[in-house]
Amino acid sequence: MILGAQLFGINYNSPYSAEENLSRLAKLGYQFVEPCVSPEPIEGMEKAIWPLDTFKKLLPVIRDLGMDVISIHFFGAPLTKYTETLKDLCRETSIRFIVVKTPQPTTLLNLQAASMELMTAADELQEVGAKILIHNEWQDIQEKIDGKTVYEKLLDLCQNRVFAQVDTGWVHYAGEDELALLKRNVHRIGIIHYKDFSEDKKPVVIGKGTVNLKACFEFARAYGFPHIADQDQFGGDVFDEMKEVYQQMSRIGQVRTGRSYLNVMNIETGKIETLAVYDKVIEAPNWLKKSDELVFNSEGHLYAYSLKDGTERMIETGECDKCNNDHVLAPDESGVAVSHSPARKEGWSSYIYTIPFDTGIPKLITPETPSFLHGWSPDGKELAYCAFRMVEDGLHVDVYTKPADGSGEEKRLTCEGFNDGPEYSPDGKHIWFISTRTGLMQIWRMNTDGSEQTQMTFNEMNNWFGHVSPNGQKVVYLAYHKGHLSPNEHLPNMQVELWMMDYDGSNQHRICSFFGGQGSINVNSWAADSKRFAFVSYEME
Repeated sequence: MILGAQLFGINYNSPYSAEENLSRLAKLGYQFVEPCVSPEPIEGMEKAIWPLDTFKKLLPVIRDLGMDVISIHFFGAPLTKYTETLKDLCRETSIRFIVVKTPQPTTLLNLQAASMELMTAADELQEVGAKILIHNEWQDIQEKIDGKTVYEKLLDLCQNRVFAQVDTGWVHYAGEDELALLKRNVHRIGIIHYKDFSEDKKPVVIGKGTVNLKACFEFARAYGFPHIADQDQFGGDVFDEMKEVYQQMSRIGQVRTGRSYLNVMNIETGKIETLAVYDKVIEAPNWLKKSDELVFNSEGHLYAYSLKDGTERMIETGECDKCNNDHVLAPDESGVAVSHSPARKEGWSSYIYTIPFDTGIPKLITPETPSFLHGWSPDGKELAYCAFRMVEDGLHVDVYTKPADGSGEEKRLTCEGFNDGPEYSPDGKHIWFISTRTGLMQIWRMNTDGSEQTQMTFNEMNNWFGHVSPNGQKVVYLAYHKGHLSPNEHLPNMQVELWMMDYDGSNQHRICSFFGGQGSINVNSWAADSKRFAFVSYEME
C-alpha cells in the first residue's frame, strides 16, 4: 500500500523539528508527503506552512528518507502570479499536483472569476505535466449553487481543465455521502484525502470514525488515485496516532469482499469466457489436465470445478483448512501441495504440505515458516517456494528449494531484493521467479541450481508470477501499474493487466486489463493444450 501524509496538522501539532517529523513518518511506512508551501513566509505559520525556500531545503531530506513529494498544497494568490515559479519547481521535482482551496466568498460571480484564473494557470502548468487540484472544505460541500455543491459547481466552471482533491472527511462532515460524491466526480479526481469524525462530528483517528473509509479506499485503489492521510487534529501523541492511521489503512487494503469470476482466456482468439460467478472470494486456479478441472482455494479449502459439466467438489485436505492461494499440483496430478496457515501461537505463519488425492492426509514439508509454495519440479523430486528467513544481516525474502518428500535442508537460491513466485519450466532446466532487486518487481529466470539469474522484463510496471505454458513457449504474468503500490506488494482490488511473452523474453505485450490482483493468477493455470489459461477477476461490493 502506498500512503501519503498531509503535513499541515503534523507540523502544527508536533513538538519536533521538520526533519524529525519527516524521519518519524518514514519509519512508520509513509511513502510520500504533501507539504503546505507558500511563496513567502506567513507570519506565525512558518512551521505548518513552509516558505518555498524552506521546502527546497527540506526536499533532499525527504528524498534521503526514501519518501517523495507528488503534490503540494500551495498558498499563493493570485495563482497566475506564481505559475512560472511552480513550473520550475515541477521540472526539478516529482511534483505533478498543485493543490489550492476553493476561493472565498463562494458567490457565483466570484467562482466564475476564480475559474478563469485557475484555468489560465492550469494551461500553463500542463506544459510541465502538472495539474491543479481544488481541495474542498466542509462549507464547499454544504453550500449549494444551482442545486450542486459549491465545490462541484466550481469544478464544472473549470471545464475539466482543473481537477479535484476530495477530502472525504469534510464531505462526510457536511452531511453528504462521500462515496456518492466520489463516484459522480470520478473523471476529475486527482487525489483522495482521508479524515475521520465521530458520530458527534469530533475528529478521530482515521479509520475509527463514521466515514465509510473502506468504500472510499477501495474506490481510490480501483482507479489508481493516490491516498493521503489528512489527520488535522490529534487527541494524543502525533506519531502514535499516525502509526495507528497507517495500520488502519493497511488492514483495509487487505480486505477481500465482493464477487469472484472464474475465467478462461484463449490466447489464439483473445476470447475470455466466464465459467462461474461466486458471491465469495475464490483464488488462484490450477488446471487439472487429466480430469479437465480447475482447482481453486476459497475460505481456507480447495475446490475443483469441472469444465465438462460445471459441477464442483471439495478436495479433502485434512488438517489443512486454512489453505491460501499458493497451491501447486503434483506433476503426475496424484496430489497437491499447499501453503497452509494454521492458528499457532507464533502468529503469522505459512507451512507447506503435500497431500495425495487418494488419502487426503497432509504431510508437513517445511517446519520453517513462513513459506509460500509456488513450484514443483517436473520430475516430482523438488519443491520451490518463497520464504521469509532471518539470515546474517536481517530478514530476507528469497527463493528456496527442498526435496518434495521433506527430507534434507532447504537451499537458498537468491540473496538480492525481495524474491517470490518460483516456478519450474516444463523441461526442468529453469526456475522462473520475480525480484525487486532492480527497483520494480520484474520477472527473472535462473537455472535450477540458482546460477545465471537473468532479468526477463524491464518495463515500467510491477510484474508478478511468470507462468510457463506446458509446451514451454509462452509465459503469462500479472502486471500492476507503477505507483499504485509498493514493488513488493501484490494487493487485491486493483486495476491490473495480464501480459504475455515468449520463453526467451521477446514479444512482450499486454493481453487484457481487468479488476483483480492478489488471487487472480498466483499459480500456474495453463491448460494442457497451451492455448488457454484460467484466472480470477473480481467485483467490489
